[in-house]
Amino acid sequence: ALAGGSSLSVKIDDAKGGNYEKLEVDGKSADTSVTDTASTTTLSLSATDSVAEGGSIVYTATLTNAAGTPVTVTLSNGAVITIAAGATTGSVTVDAPKDDVYKDAGQVEATIKDAAGGNFENLATNPAAAVTEVTDTIDTST
Repeated sequence: ALAGGSSLSVKIDDAKGGNYEKLEVDGKSADTSVTDTASTTTLSLSATDSVAEGGSIVYTATLTNAAGTPVTVTLSNGAVITIAAGATTGSVTVDAPKDDVYKDAGQVEATIKDAAGGNFENLATNPAAAVTEVTDTIDTST
């Protein structure tokens, strides 16, 4: 899941034993190339399912493979989530809409706007919105 590929070269410098009359080492190296096949890592967003007005919404970004370096995820609402190197999740808490005497409950949603870092070969962002139901708190006014 992390970017890179490499090669390996080894050779025999000396050989002893085996009870041979004369054992010669040809000195040629054995070379192997490791071809990197691009792996896709998916980044998705989830949120608290339901919260009362004025409560808190927790957004969690989840990777299908651990990050090689820190990943910074920017959400459509401006919130930023950092996923540490070696981790697969990170979270941020934001305030839900405050109590409004004129407005009933509704939904709040956010999407992943941008993601940077991680050292991934191919980072695919799930476009699905993370939706939170905001329940109405009854505010009596006279």
